[in-house]
Amino acid sequence: MMNINEFIERMKAEVRECLPDDVYQEIIIDNVEIVKMNDQKLYGMTFKMPGVNAAPTLYVNEMYEAYKDGADIGYLAGEMVNMYSASRNAVAPPEVDLSYDSVKDKLTVRLLEKSRNREFLANMPYVSVGHGLAVIADINMGEDRGGEWRIAVNNNVLESLGVDKEQLFSDAMSSAKVYDRAELVDMTSALFAPEKENLLNRDAPLAPEEVGSMYVLTNESGSLGAAALFYPDVKEKTAELLGSDYYILPSSIHEVIIVPDSAGINGKELCDMVKQANRTVVDEKDILSDNVYHYSMGERTLDKISGEPGLADRVAEGR
Repeated sequence: MMNINEFIERMKAEVRECLPDDVYQEIIIDNVEIVKMNDQKLYGMTFKMPGVNAAPTLYVNEMYEAYKDGADIGYLAGEMVNMYSASRNAVAPPEVDLSYDSVKDKLTVRLLEKSRNREFLANMPYVSVGHGLAVIADINMGEDRGGEWRIAVNNNVLESLGVDKEQLFSDAMSSAKVYDRAELVDMTSALFAPEKENLLNRDAPLAPEEVGSMYVLTNESGSLGAAALFYPDVKEKTAELLGSDYYILPSSIHEVIIVPDSAGINGKELCDMVKQANRTVVDEKDILSDNVYHYSMGERTLDKISGEPGLADRVAEGR
């Protein structure tokens, strides 16, 4: 069976045979490989026509999986040609103004684990926030094709913006807490209630009888919301609301789950829950970390729980 690079070369030949003669003679099809978050690789083909600025890039990862499952490569090539034809007729996206004044208020951040993103971070300014976690800056360009359109600020984009890394991240944190505010919701409400109360809007702590066993912390958009944990004062405000220390379960890059110490679940059990979910439920591209974290209200510190035998229980018992 062909590997993905061999598959792309075969697809390029098959696609050319499916193209109209006038397009076939002039088109240049180049290979593309892009590293996404969690070092996920997208493989594709860019279709270039002389004198045309727009060069659609179509990715083949799903088609390659279909080929491995037995799909005919000629059929897949025909589908690729249909996708290319549709892209030629699509409305071109607006040009992006990367002047800093135009994007400063659209900056936001996303949280990731450095060990899962070695290639992704190689050309990316980032700030370490401890325990192997880091934040990068994004420019949120709004809605595009039914979802958010974000530009990750890599080194080239940072140079275009004309600011240094320190200003970028200072402004990104300030913008994110306003542009895509942190949201803390009781788990039951998050799953079942038509209207959800953002507990971070409360001025007073929850009464002891109000404190639940689990909470979801994300941003208002629900996209890449795990980073809200590191918005200014969010960890501290969460502890004040709950009236206790708490565990942080990185359920995905989009949200974390907060478990108050008063819930009576120990760290080892929580580590096992996260690891099991990452291997059975969470899409690989959305995994944040296998580790669990613990926030101490009194010391205002964040610690990592690795889940090694005995360690989590010692932390949970405060030893």
